Amino acid sequence: MSTAPSRTHGTLESAKGTIKESTGKILGNTSLRVEGASQRASGNAEIEAVKAANYADGQMDSLGGNIKKNVGGLIGNETMRASGAKIEAEGELKKAVNQ
Repeated sequence: MSTAPSRTHGTLESAKGTIKESTGKILGNTSLRVEGASQRASGNAEIEAVKAANYADGQMDSLGGNIKKNVGGLIGNETMRASGAKIEAEGELKKAVNQ
């Protein structure tokens, strides 16, 4: 089993925590409510960690693609310029999705 943060795992943990927290409130069970709040917060933190890592990957792709695009333009290599533009656009998309 992987220990790397996962958006799916974080979402499931957050949902389970919300259910526990709500159930604890309804039943007047403070320990269940607190356990659920903690689990929900942990799941949300995992989601944010994944988003931050993906955003950083997108930033690196965008920067690398921009450099490749500009070098391709400077040396007149259209294939390199187009490839760099594609990588840059993919990086920008990855950043936008993970804000």
